[in-house]
Amino acid sequence: MRVLVITCALLAACAAACGQTGGPADDKRPSPQPVGGSSNATGGNATGGSGPTKPGEMPKPVCTATGPSPVPTPLSALSNFEINRSVRALLGDTTPSDESHWLVEDEHGSPFSSLTQDPLPQPTHELAHDLAVHLSTDPAAIQAFGHCDPLTSGDDTCATAFIEAFVARAFRRPLTNEDRDDMKGVFAEGKRLDGDFKGGIRAVVEVALQSPEFLLMVETGAGENADGLVELTGSESATRLAYFLTGSPPDTELAAVASQGTLSADALEEQARRLLGSPASRELVRHFYDGMLRLPAAAAANDAFGYTSQIAALAQEESERFVEDVTFDGTGTFRALLTEPSTWVNEPLAQFYGLPGVTGADFRKVALDPTRRAGVLTQAAFLRVHAHENSTNPVARGIAVLREVLCGEILPPPPDIDLTVPEPIVGPATMRQRLTAATQPTQCQLCHAEFNPLGFAFEHYDAVGKWQDTDNGFPIDSSGVLTKTDAAGTFADAIDLLKRVADSDDAKSCFVEHWLAQAYRRPAEPGDACAIEQVSQAFADSDGNLVELMVTLATSDSFRYRLKPALTP
Repeated sequence: MRVLVITCALLAACAAACGQTGGPADDKRPSPQPVGGSSNATGGNATGGSGPTKPGEMPKPVCTATGPSPVPTPLSALSNFEINRSVRALLGDTTPSDESHWLVEDEHGSPFSSLTQDPLPQPTHELAHDLAVHLSTDPAAIQAFGHCDPLTSGDDTCATAFIEAFVARAFRRPLTNEDRDDMKGVFAEGKRLDGDFKGGIRAVVEVALQSPEFLLMVETGAGENADGLVELTGSESATRLAYFLTGSPPDTELAAVASQGTLSADALEEQARRLLGSPASRELVRHFYDGMLRLPAAAAANDAFGYTSQIAALAQEESERFVEDVTFDGTGTFRALLTEPSTWVNEPLAQFYGLPGVTGADFRKVALDPTRRAGVLTQAAFLRVHAHENSTNPVARGIAVLREVLCGEILPPPPDIDLTVPEPIVGPATMRQRLTAATQPTQCQLCHAEFNPLGFAFEHYDAVGKWQDTDNGFPIDSSGVLTKTDAAGTFADAIDLLKRVADSDDAKSCFVEHWLAQAYRRPAEPGDACAIEQVSQAFADSDGNLVELMVTLATSDSFRYRLKPALTP
């Protein structure tokens, strides 16, 4: 459900003088996607038209449903991050790292298209094969599944025990008789080809790790209710919950609870709060903000500015530690994410920022000058990814705030437009002066008037996020006007802008949409109006508490039900 559509792309053309509408890291990025990735959902519930708005406000779809109203459920593929964590949950920590790429993810961050290939991508085969060989050559590892010794109990008996234990965990649900028969056939063929028990086990593991039941989140439901909705089974709800909050399959306790039947909202809340206290949930939160803010893309080094590859890695670690600390150990609020005047640094990163009194390689929390830096958007990782190679990029930074924090949709300009910011004709000038002149034509202002001022707010941070008082020898003007949303008004600089946005209900609703996409494994849609209304109200009632937001999503109707129609690809 994206609003505030800027219609520059619908014009006959934007003048060639229009300034660049995105840096290397902004470009034509689609709407935010869930961590897991999924195919595009099709359709959605009709929940009424847009409600009336005041000047400057964004139109909001109106919820008219009186009961659960989930939109069609996309058939969702696990991301590479989730597959690797799933494999480690099965086989232990000696298996591939989070960087192993099982599937090729598309421009939306979804690996779903890889699963339509026949055969599957070569890395999928190779990783599954290597892991199967690794497990099948370790007798102790085999016996850990099923607790059966083939030397005393026989190959067939132990193969059955292994299938029942390993494949059920891989599929994240109880096995059917068809599953058992299929895997017994796989074992028999593997044993025939390799000539021994471990060959059969290798075949079972290799096939299971390439199965749609492992690579996809398959949901069939427990039964239809009077409204044509299907409540998820206990295993399906547990799987949704575990991947939402930990990026991993259900742990032993959650799987045991799920085995007792469908999970009520109370049971989901209890398990959600337990999972949110785990290290895996902290890792998931880090990964979520990496994706939302595109922090790994900030690794582009620039030695001329002191942004070495070491500093790039430390800057990403800084932001990850900051969001983890705010979420779990600090005030835990949305406002703190944008305005908390503290950060995490070690000695090299502190020297990069010019912060005194920090020594050693270990990270520590430090207080910042609240007039210069506050919140994750004034940290180097975010600022670097939204910058040119050797200069700031107000357009990219402004678009990032408008799109990621306020959920404004930015449509790209026509492909034949020259997006290069021209040099000033006479004498030196600041980036603000150059960009203002370049985007002065009326047809350009239809777009740039919305995001240029937001980007100018960040002009005190150079191409790599260091503080600067002047640009090209001239004083920096970081003031501006936010013209849309309930946060509309003037601001003096980035700190002032972020304080205004942090109090915005529209910004909080946008943040809810980001986490809804993580929970439901697809972007928010107009049919989610009721879910967003429900969750946004609970978020407001909790004073923007981040943990409470995740718990509310995990117990929402749309998390517990799917529509009756068959799964959609």
